[in-house]
Amino acid sequence: MSFNPLNSGKISMEQPIDSTTIRQYLLSIRISGEGFSISVVDETGELLSSKKVSKTLFALSSDEVIKLLTPETLLNYRTVRLICESNTYTFIPAPVFKPEEAADLLHFQHKPVKTDQIMLNRIPKWDTVNVFSIPKTVQQALTQLFPDASIEHHLSYFLSEHIKLQNENCVYIYVRNTIMDIVVIANGGLLLINSFAFNTPEDFTYYILNLFDKLPIDTETCRVRLYNAEKKPELQKMLELYLEVING
Repeated sequence: MSFNPLNSGKISMEQPIDSTTIRQYLLSIRISGEGFSISVVDETGELLSSKKVSKTLFALSSDEVIKLLTPETLLNYRTVRLICESNTYTFIPAPVFKPEEAADLLHFQHKPVKTDQIMLNRIPKWDTVNVFSIPKTVQQALTQLFPDASIEHHLSYFLSEHIKLQNENCVYIYVRNTIMDIVVIANGGLLLINSFAFNTPEDFTYYILNLFDKLPIDTETCRVRLYNAEKKPELQKMLELYLEVING
């Protein structure tokens, strides 16, 4: 659980750091039900240090979450980015979205959970709004630690940072532990955003091939881009039996 520098010339959170020095860096925290990861990058985007902790955060109190994130989070970074994974989400076209209807729109697809906090991310780049929920304890802890930072859903972040606006047909796949997040772009616009649980490479491949069967896209003109699958090469190997795959 220690914060390991990538080399001797990089920063290490195990030693006292002058807060005026750290102001030039970007702190990124990604939280899921399985734990969290913290990374620090410099102004050029180079990764300086990282830390990953396996802990069931969604079952902890806000005080326990804060304790786990301390002391790294108390330094004065130039920018802080908070990303939270959640399977409870829905995307609504911005022109028809009404904030007062956010809860109803989310609960139309997902069962309400009293211990969750409903949130939303507006994504002007794609003219859409992501309504999602995370545990209130996590929301309260992050808000207390970083009152000026926004909490982003992991798919809001993925859309904003990894998918370019261009007139193409493409299937973007982000691999988590046993879940794949799929974003389908058709003619430069959002066609589908959904998540599927999988256990085997066969499951993984089936869901993707089924998309090509059900949606107005085809294997000849639609690219497939795979992200975060480096630790599961068997997924790409199976998928490449049927489709041409590009690493994201």
